[in-house]
Amino acid sequence: MKTIVKLIVIITLVLSSCNGNTPLHQKTAEELRQELKVKEQTNPIVYLSAEYKLDVTFWTSQDVIKGFINNSASIARFKDVVLTITYFTETDTESKSENFVLYKFFEPNSKTPFEIKTKSPNATKKIEVKVKEAVPVN
Repeated sequence: MKTIVKLIVIITLVLSSCNGNTPLHQKTAEELRQELKVKEQTNPIVYLSAEYKLDVTFWTSQDVIKGFINNSASIARFKDVVLTITYFTETDTESKSENFVLYKFFEPNSKTPFEIKTKSPNATKKIEVKVKEAVPVN
């Protein structure tokens, strides 16, 4: 009888000390870096953003969008960023939307310049440039 009670007490103590939130070992720096890298790579739009300026050229048929892609990820590198450019009229009506791929590498904690030549629809008064997607680099 005493052995059964001791066994129950030992099992209870072992189970109560092993809750699911406590890791069995401390993670190494490399394991933590790998976890962060995977987290950053799975959602590039959280870490990539665009800042831009539209130069309208009245004497040619092309407009130039110049700017930077900011990569705020700590570890993750990306490539082939797809930008969606949306054109709006004076009444904020969307008149056109198109995608452009930037075939460059985007390093962590960096600002990478870009330039896109395009033709804005006639009634365009403003544009919006957003990062749509990107490919993570291992």
